[in-house]
Amino acid sequence: AAISLLLMNDDFPEMMEEFIENGALGYLTGIVVFALGVVLVRIHNDWSGWQAGFVSLLGWGALIEGVLMITFRRQFIGAFLALSYQPTVLRIFGIVVLLAGIGLIAYVCL
Repeated sequence: AAISLLLMNDDFPEMMEEFIENGALGYLTGIVVFALGVVLVRIHNDWSGWQAGFVSLLGWGALIEGVLMITFRRQFIGAFLALSYQPTVLRIFGIVVLLAGIGLIAYVCL
């Protein structure tokens, strides 16, 4: 996801518009994100250290994001559209997501 944000940030606004306009796509995405959040929270709801807490926070974030995508798709995505169109914000977000992914992989593998 981070690499696509960094390399294809011109396509990102169009993809966000598609999420708003296509109800089935937004609903299905919300279901998948919610399900992944539920699984992560059930398997790893551990707040004992900062790494474990970060993984748990991601699980709860996915769960909440899934609920918001299912129930308030237009409002939820619309709140981020103003920022999403700015290439600088997309690059910063892509770098943050890339670093978080590398950190999670290092946490799991080490």
